[in-house]
Amino acid sequence: MVKVPISIVVYALPTRANGMSFCAFDLTALRLVALAIGYTIFLDWFTPPGAEDPLPPF
Repeated sequence: MVKVPISIVVYALPTRANGMSFCAFDLTALRLVALAIGYTIFLDWFTPPGAEDPLPPF
Protein backbone atom coordinates (compact mmCIF):
# COMPACT_ATOMS: atom_id res chain seq x y z
CA MET A 1 0.00 0.00 0.00
CA VAL A 2 2.87 2.34 0.70
CA LYS A 3 5.01 1.32 -2.26
CA VAL A 4 2.67 2.68 -4.94
CA PRO A 5 2.64 6.31 -3.71
CA ILE A 6 6.39 6.15 -3.04
CA SER A 7 6.99 4.87 -6.58
CA ILE A 8 4.91 7.70 -8.04
CA VAL A 9 6.84 10.29 -6.03
CA VAL A 10 10.21 8.82 -7.01
CA TYR A 11 9.33 8.71 -10.69
CA ALA A 12 8.25 12.37 -10.48
CA LEU A 13 11.21 13.49 -8.33
CA PRO A 14 14.14 11.04 -8.59
CA THR A 15 16.13 13.03 -6.02
CA ARG A 16 13.72 11.81 -3.32
CA ALA A 17 15.08 8.23 -3.53
CA ASN A 18 17.73 8.50 -0.84
CA GLY A 19 20.29 5.82 -1.67
CA MET A 20 17.85 3.40 -3.30
CA SER A 21 18.71 2.04 -6.71
CA PHE A 22 16.27 3.06 -9.38
CA CYS A 23 15.76 -0.53 -10.52
CA ALA A 24 14.12 -1.28 -7.14
CA PHE A 25 11.10 0.73 -8.21
CA ASP A 26 10.94 -1.04 -11.57
CA LEU A 27 11.05 -4.37 -9.78
CA THR A 28 8.25 -3.20 -7.48
CA ALA A 29 6.12 -2.38 -10.51
CA LEU A 30 6.82 -5.82 -11.99
CA ARG A 31 5.92 -7.48 -8.69
CA LEU A 32 2.61 -5.60 -8.56
CA VAL A 33 1.77 -6.75 -12.11
CA ALA A 34 2.72 -10.33 -11.22
CA LEU A 35 0.56 -10.13 -8.08
CA ALA A 36 -2.44 -8.93 -10.10
CA ILE A 37 -2.03 -11.70 -12.68
CA GLY A 38 -1.50 -14.32 -9.97
CA TYR A 39 -4.59 -13.14 -8.10
CA THR A 40 -6.67 -13.40 -11.27
CA ILE A 41 -5.42 -16.93 -11.92
CA PHE A 42 -6.10 -17.83 -8.28
CA LEU A 43 -9.70 -16.60 -8.53
CA ASP A 44 -10.22 -18.45 -11.82
CA TRP A 45 -9.13 -21.62 -10.05
CA PHE A 46 -12.14 -21.35 -7.68
CA THR A 47 -14.67 -20.33 -10.33
CA PRO A 48 -16.91 -23.25 -11.28
CA PRO A 49 -16.94 -24.21 -14.97
CA GLY A 50 -19.64 -22.48 -16.97
CA ALA A 51 -20.23 -19.75 -14.39
CA GLU A 52 -21.21 -16.37 -15.76
CA ASP A 53 -20.27 -12.96 -14.40
CA PRO A 54 -23.33 -11.55 -12.56
CA LEU A 55 -22.31 -7.97 -13.37
CA PRO A 56 -22.65 -6.62 -16.91
CA PRO A 57 -19.43 -5.44 -18.58
CA PHE A 58 -18.82 -1.73 -18.83
